Amino acid sequence: MNDELKTVIPVIIILILIVQLVHLNLEIDGLKKDVERLKKQQEQCSLIIWSEYGRDIGAAIGYLQKTRPDIMKELGNASLTVESISTWSFEASYDPREGVFWVWRDIHGWAERDIVYVQITAYYPNSTRVRDFPWIRYRVNHTTGEVIGVSSETAQMTVMRAYYRLYRNLTALLGIPSNNTPRACGNYVAILPENGSWFDFEIECASSENISLCWFIIGEVDEKTGMLKRLEVTKPFKGGCEEEDELRTLDIIEKVAPFNATAQEIKQSILNMTGGLMFNLTFPSP
Repeated sequence: MNDELKTVIPVIIILILIVQLVHLNLEIDGLKKDVERLKKQQEQCSLIIWSEYGRDIGAAIGYLQKTRPDIMKELGNASLTVESISTWSFEASYDPREGVFWVWRDIHGWAERDIVYVQITAYYPNSTRVRDFPWIRYRVNHTTGEVIGVSSETAQMTVMRAYYRLYRNLTALLGIPSNNTPRACGNYVAILPENGSWFDFEIECASSENISLCWFIIGEVDEKTGMLKRLEVTKPFKGGCEEEDELRTLDIIEKVAPFNATAQEIKQSILNMTGGLMFNLTFPSP
């Protein structure tokens, strides 16, 4: 390699690096502009959502404050805010730190297109989320701003939250040692509104070395407030979590909860099949 080429090569390399650096800076500037544009879009969407659905959100928060003294008593200096809203055509999750909604299109195909689902949560003044705040979502009539009651998902979450608190006592009663972690599985059966309550039906199973059993959970939740009214666990029956058990479980569900069956009909079918209840707990209103 001659001396002239040795001199030129470093210059060429430096020029290439400069061009790449300029190009990279342009890309970074472009990304910054994209981020700013996205941020402005989110702010504009948030303003539209607050303008259109602010009344529904306020109604849900006010309804919780009025109907759930048990929750309000535990909040202390925490404040209620919206967690998310869902409509027939979109969902939006709220970021309290940024003060914006993150929106995505999601066509649910609900028949009731005038219903807005508002989920509530709580934060402390330092923007820390309140731990163990119950999962609660309200159905709100968008035309009138009236809260209809809690959603079916709220009822299901309420029932299973209470059930898992009893789980150790339940497995002990069934003879499953506490030092033996059983294989557990479960299936949703049905959830139906009836006579002012949500009735949630679930089937749970547990398998250990010597025991393989299933049982039904029957929960009743106040349709207006979301308060748990009754939790029942049936007597166990033979079943488990192996592959060969799955078809049998699905067949049982089909038999006890046929299409168009009412909540009381499903409950009676379950009691007839299992021979009655093992747990029957009622919960007073706050």
